[in-house]
Amino acid sequence: MTLGTIQLVYSGGSVVLNENQFIDLPVDEWSLKAYSPRAQIVRLSGRWGDDVAGCGIFRVSNQEDPTHVGDPVSYPKATSVDSHYHDCDEYWIVLEGSCTTVVGDRHMTVNVGDCVPIGMGHHHDMPSVTAPVKAVFFETTLEGEKRVGHLWNHTHGQARPKHERL
Repeated sequence: MTLGTIQLVYSGGSVVLNENQFIDLPVDEWSLKAYSPRAQIVRLSGRWGDDVAGCGIFRVSNQEDPTHVGDPVSYPKATSVDSHYHDCDEYWIVLEGSCTTVVGDRHMTVNVGDCVPIGMGHHHDMPSVTAPVKAVFFETTLEGEKRVGHLWNHTHGQARPKHERL
């Protein structure tokens, strides 16, 4: 759920979801019974294992004095998003705003509706924002050492990027 409130009905019952709440539905049969004005829901579907690392909403804006707790970077930063990696694949879906993202050595301009795919073990960052960002993140099945959260070379050891499957 990314905005407002909904009541979701499915074969196992009914649940009310508010912003930044989620549900893992075992079936593809569900409907909305009620919803608030301007309600917004994002549905992610696919195949992943039982050890899903996490999902939710994050917001980013430029800051006058951003903190830098992640791995060191060679580019300018205006946000406190840390350069980090995960023991899983991750996806960012931008709902509001625009920004520059970095995945590995690739710098990309990202706007509303864009999805940023990030492979396991690949460093990523959001160093600058041109309009405040609200985005969904989804961290898939944990692999390797199966550690959760933001991982850094200087704390957790050297990142081991997974080779991308084509």
